[in-house]
Amino acid sequence: MGALGNENFRVLITGSNGQLGQKLVLYCLENEITFLATAISNNKFSQCPNEKFRHLDITNFREVARVVSSFRPTHIINAAAMTNVDACETDIEKCDNINHKGVKNILGAILYSDIHLIQISTDFIFDGKKKMYSELDEANPLGEYGKSKWRGEKVLIESNYENYTILRTSLVYGVGERLNKSNIFSWAMKALREGQQLSIVNDQFRTPTLVNDLAKACFLVIEKNKKGIYNIAGAELKSMYEFIQIVADYVKVDRNQVKPIATTDLNQKAPRPQSSGLDITKAQKDLEFVPTDFKESLDLLRE
Repeated sequence: MGALGNENFRVLITGSNGQLGQKLVLYCLENEITFLATAISNNKFSQCPNEKFRHLDITNFREVARVVSSFRPTHIINAAAMTNVDACETDIEKCDNINHKGVKNILGAILYSDIHLIQISTDFIFDGKKKMYSELDEANPLGEYGKSKWRGEKVLIESNYENYTILRTSLVYGVGERLNKSNIFSWAMKALREGQQLSIVNDQFRTPTLVNDLAKACFLVIEKNKKGIYNIAGAELKSMYEFIQIVADYVKVDRNQVKPIATTDLNQKAPRPQSSGLDITKAQKDLEFVPTDFKESLDLLRE
């Protein structure tokens, strides 16, 4: 990756306070890549130097245009998103403003440039009727989160702008500082260690993605200059119940602490696809993307 660490690349990161944003910042620091981290609130990541951080609300076109013209990036990684799927059902306008109109604003600010935009999307654009989805499968989102992210994708797909890459991912997990929400695996690890009984859905199937892998994939796209749509996810499709049983084994507690529950018994606000596994064959071939083994990834959650 050494080739990235020079002045030829200037990476603008949105959503730098989130778990992906923090990993992107870290990657830039470790590889000496020129970057500007931006987020809607103050800098929450202690390893991000304040001089490399600026406030940015992607729902404000003028702000986006101002930051783009002053920093002059070669690449933008849009990691800013509203990802709480139940909250998206409650505040549809906010969800659409960030996940759809935010993309429109970024595109508007770079339309007459050759800036490469990397847009992070989701498996929730699918209805879950298939077990695994490829990049060619038709979108049919069930909830407001998936609908807003699909509208964000269409902003790019239906535009005349060709210098973009959409990375669809699934259930991103990892560690970070002062995050707005924890992920299911670090939560389960802690809860199981404390002796709690967990009820986990056994009829929702995912291919969870380690956040470090997703961050690396963003830079593989930059390094290899790949355009279009790619699935970036873990290699294993299992029910959430099966994944948490593996977590129980990992923390050396009895699997009986994990009880199966049906989605219908959970009473969640947002509808979720039953199975939204992402087929990563294309990313493995074009990007040489190699996901971290799920059991190995649990070591990284220990902290």
